[in-house]
Amino acid sequence: MSNTDGPRIVTGLPEGAADLVHKLSGMSEESLQEILGNIEQSVRDFTGAEAVLAEAEQRRDHTRQTVLQQVERLHAEVDAIHSPELIGVLRHLYWQQPGIHGRPLAEAAGLTLNDMLAVIGPAPSGILCADCDTELLRTSRSWKPPTRYGPPLCPHCLSLERDARSRKWRVEDLRSRIVSEAQVQARAVDWRAAAELVLAFPPLSQKVSRGSTADQQEGVWRGWENARVIRNRLIASAVGDDTVGVAVDEAQLLVVTALRVADWDTARTRDILDPITHEPALALLTRLNREVRATAQSARKRADGAYPEGYEPTEDEENEAWRGAGA
Repeated sequence: MSNTDGPRIVTGLPEGAADLVHKLSGMSEESLQEILGNIEQSVRDFTGAEAVLAEAEQRRDHTRQTVLQQVERLHAEVDAIHSPELIGVLRHLYWQQPGIHGRPLAEAAGLTLNDMLAVIGPAPSGILCADCDTELLRTSRSWKPPTRYGPPLCPHCLSLERDARSRKWRVEDLRSRIVSEAQVQARAVDWRAAAELVLAFPPLSQKVSRGSTADQQEGVWRGWENARVIRNRLIASAVGDDTVGVAVDEAQLLVVTALRVADWDTARTRDILDPITHEPALALLTRLNREVRATAQSARKRADGAYPEGYEPTEDEENEAWRGAGA
């Protein structure tokens, strides 16, 4: 085969080794030569195709530049970005010719990309709004239908859905405030006993570091800090054996944390509680837990009654909800 015939396939086998391979594989010399010949022809075809492709790409790049030059000429000729002729050309090239890149096209017309998009306007997408059947409009080549929260919606229906979702969130926030502000009533000595029990087992003694997986899953540090805040509050108020209210969320976290540590060392638990109360730890915490559940359930009923399904928050309530969200 001459040098002009294209690349030749080299087997890389030593002299005489090819015959041995033929014998071992049962392949005839004719079959081997046919396969090698087919491979060589395929390589020639591939090389030729690559040359044709490279030539086509060069021709495409050249014609693309020619198109942009003609747009520059048109822009200079009409001398107005709102010329119907210029807008029509830009609209066709941007929406119908994806091979003409958007930014160079806009620059050829003396515009930024955003300004050009505003001038030529959106294009039909062929996708209908799931609620009103209005056809959605493409605002750029990278546009995708808004389907994050469900089927695609037009801007109007999407705005309505977001408003409804926002109202629902605000109503839920108003309800949660009633629940979170509810106070679980119990003797101060009971709250102090639960708090001291939790504080007697610091997170580091449990080999739980702040922010670790165990801490995130069980809220060990959060529970310990909550108990410390409640204990300090009781000491500061010097309420003695009076009945004291503790917010539902704080009370629930305190009781859950105390129940978790109560059985770790029953002898130490008795030593901690005896100076405060002679009531067994489990009985005390079970009673507090019942109070927490009853208070939370009653508060939820009040919240549902105050803000029923479909309730429309007033302007003051909405403002209060937003202030609370940013606090």
